[in-house]
Formats: sequence, structure tokens, C-alpha cells
Amino acid sequence: MGRWWNGGRNAQIARQTRCGIRRGRVVAAVRRALSGAAPVAPVTRPRGVRLIAWAWILTGAVNGVSALGGLFTAGLLQGLSAQVPLASRTAATLPLFLIHHAAWFAVLQIALAVLAVLAGIDFLRLRAWARSVLEALSWLSLAYLVSGAAYWWRFWDAFTASGSFAGMPVDLAPYRTPGLILVAVLVAALAVPVGLMIRTLRARAVREAVAGATPGAHRPAGVSSQREE
Repeated sequence: MGRWWNGGRNAQIARQTRCGIRRGRVVAAVRRALSGAAPVAPVTRPRGVRLIAWAWILTGAVNGVSALGGLFTAGLLQGLSAQVPLASRTAATLPLFLIHHAAWFAVLQIALAVLAVLAGIDFLRLRAWARSVLEALSWLSLAYLVSGAAYWWRFWDAFTASGSFAGMPVDLAPYRTPGLILVAVLVAALAVPVGLMIRTLRARAVREAVAGATPGAHRPAGVSSQREE
């Protein structure tokens, strides 16, 4: 008798559980129909997202440490710049300007480094603001590389044509072309990865994944946010 009663009670509990599950599914379907929303599924993390995010996290950390060192040595650099002869100040206008404002540039570099680290962390979570910030930082890095290369090209060309070094006559003409080629190679080696970053950040797959990961946004079904393609 006890076994029969227990079996009947278990069957009743199972029926109530199944009814509860069906009722929950019906309620969820009605809510989706009333809201007009499609079934929500996690978003796929496109290829390259993890690589770009970690690249900027590491870059920001290295630049932050470098900026801290520059902040502590700013006074020393300014003291050394005061000893530059007046005759050489015209040719070294930009370096002297950077040294004179080294502390402010170090603070700016620290701020950008912190921003890069935070954006890299949130880009792993497919946050929209992080994608925009990393794209802006990539364009800024590309502009910095191009402008730095142009300045070095002009400086090296004038330096090797001067025919003197530290007040001593020296034939620097043989070093002109190798120096320019070396700079071009270095800039290309850095600019190409940055350009690929920009291309990936602006890719349709990344934009759709970021838009889908935004709270309240529509997400295409059949994908996962925890695994890369």
C-alpha cells in the first residue's frame, strides 16, 4: 500500500513539473510574440578579437611603465636640454619642445595607456565603446608612425648631408641610404599590423558581434559568445 501511494505521488509531481515547464514555454513564447523580438542567442566572438584585445592590453601596460619612467626623468632631461648650444637649438626645435613638456606628455601617455588597457579588457566582452576606442587608438598610432617616419627622414637626410659630427668633419653620405631604408622597414613592420587591426575592427563581423552583445540588441540565433569561430 505504501509503495502504491508513493508511486502515485511521484507520478503526480512529475505531471505537475511537466505542466509547469510547458506553461513557462507558453508564457515565454507569448511574451516574444507581443514584443516582436526574435529568439535571443549568444554572440560569436569573431577571429582576431582576442588577439587585438590582448595586443592593446600589453601595449598599454608597456607604454604605462615607459611613461612612468619618463615622468620621473623629465626634470633630468630638461636640465640637459638647457646645455644645448644656441647654434644647435634651431635644428633641434622639436626634440627640445618635447623635452621641455616631457612631464605633460608622460601624463598624456599614462592616460592613453590606461584607456588602452581598459578598452582591451572590455573588447574581450565585445563592448561597443571598446571597439570604437581601439579603432581610434589604432588610427592615432598609425598617424604617429607616419609623422615620426617623415620627421626622421628629414632629420637623417639633413644630418648625413652636414658632413660633420660633434664638430668634427665626417663623411656621412654613405650612411644616408641605409639609414632611410632601415627606417622605412621599421615603419612598415609596425604600420602593417596596425593597419590589419583597423581592418579587423571595422569588419562587418566584428561590428555585428559588438552590436549583438549590446544589452537589449537583437542577436542572431545559433551562435556562442564563449568560443571563437
